[in-house]
Amino acid sequence: MRSTGIIIALAGLMAFGTARADAQGILSPMPSSNGVYHSATSKSEVWFGTSKGVVRTAGSTSQWMQYGGDTAFANRSIFAIAALGDTVWASTGYDKESDGQSTTTGSGLTYTFDAGLTWRHVPQPVDGRGDSIIVYGANRIKALPVVVPEQNVIYGLSVAPHATWIASWAGGIRKSTDNGGTWQRVLLPPDTLDAISPDQQLNLQLNPRNPPEGNRNHLGFSVLALSDSIIWAGTAGGVNVSTDGGSSWRKFTHQNQVGGILANWVTKIKAQSIPSGWRIWTTNWPAEDPDERRGVSCTDDNGQTWHHLLERVKCYDFAFRDSVVFVASDDGPYRTSDLGASWTKTNRIVDTLGLQVITSNSAYTVAVSADTVWVGTSDGIAATRDDSVQKFGLIWSIARAAQPVADRAAAYVYPNPFSPSTESVRIHYAVVGAGWGALLPYPTVSIDIFDFAMNRVRTLLSGASRPPLGQMDELWDGRDDGGSIVPNGVYFVRIRINDDDPLWAKALVIR
Repeated sequence: MRSTGIIIALAGLMAFGTARADAQGILSPMPSSNGVYHSATSKSEVWFGTSKGVVRTAGSTSQWMQYGGDTAFANRSIFAIAALGDTVWASTGYDKESDGQSTTTGSGLTYTFDAGLTWRHVPQPVDGRGDSIIVYGANRIKALPVVVPEQNVIYGLSVAPHATWIASWAGGIRKSTDNGGTWQRVLLPPDTLDAISPDQQLNLQLNPRNPPEGNRNHLGFSVLALSDSIIWAGTAGGVNVSTDGGSSWRKFTHQNQVGGILANWVTKIKAQSIPSGWRIWTTNWPAEDPDERRGVSCTDDNGQTWHHLLERVKCYDFAFRDSVVFVASDDGPYRTSDLGASWTKTNRIVDTLGLQVITSNSAYTVAVSADTVWVGTSDGIAATRDDSVQKFGLIWSIARAAQPVADRAAAYVYPNPFSPSTESVRIHYAVVGAGWGALLPYPTVSIDIFDFAMNRVRTLLSGASRPPLGQMDELWDGRDDGGSIVPNGVYFVRIRINDDDPLWAKALVIR
């Protein structure tokens, strides 16, 4: 037996209601997408970049502000996001299909100065065909104009008090001091030099292509503006730091230091506040040298020395709370409070209250707001507390996007079709608590799966109790009761809630 108060409280937190329009976007009980790859935190709010726009936390995992439908977003797929105060910038892009080939293509930026109340669009920064010279001190540097948005995608964003910085792969590192009205190309050291300054006499080219034609260190992927003066830029050829607003640069690579960074492709740069200043963290992926290794590198002394952590783990993002560090990786989210001497890791994220599970181990982004740790995955957003009362990863709450169904009126499966060798299918239905009180037990749910000839191949649930909290998902791995993957074909899913008429859905299996 369950108390009415508990049921009503949980139903209010968990039930999927109807999204409503708000002056600042759409208030929804779910995020806009389950593909969540980027995040930024500002003023205790977490902003996520998803495959279907920007979403913001609104108090819990069942309250979200969705912004992807705003016309200022050229495309809904977000490639980077950054926030400072009420200012939020996001970059967008898409895969352009041509002659059977797919090319990642930038479609610009979208920004707000009022925490999402209004949004403005900025076209993808490109050069004119005659933009072949950069004046750098007394030098006139030849520069390859980047005149198309193909392979010119903004993967890195950072907002300084008086400038916006971007890292856009073929477009390199650029900054704007007029909110995207104009963009200045930023010259980094070529692959053959470890430092440059405007007072030097230089013989080089700005050429964002792989050698021998160009320089890996001109292929921008990440950027961090700690202030208007201190800038870190990550490329396919190392990590670079400037202390004069991007005029002079010092480059650090796996090869140009003893104990340098683990690998030269620097995909993310974040800063952790420490008593002596800033600890700079980088995610490192191998670029060229077989001696390079995946993992994390960090420095307390502006790159003079580096610590190596999580070697051979593919990492994507960082978040910090005082001395505690959280890392998003292919192995899942990691936590350390002792600079990597020990780690806590969540292997599988399960929401035992909402009966949800993240089916992939990979965590692509991580953010911290107060004592809550947020994790973005390809299968939804997960949140857990980390404080003196509740240990990291002990209890998870999961938010997932789904098309709501009316109470006991319909059901469906997704993704559909699906391949059991690579994924599971979700059976989506609703159990809403109208009429449930303190003297009533939870509803019971039975789910059976039949082949096209209506032979039962799997009993997924048999009289299982399910709380009346709204939308529900059950996972089917595409196997029969004997544990074998079922053959290709159409399968019928029968969902029976108590003694009500059954609901039916169809799943197409393609092995």
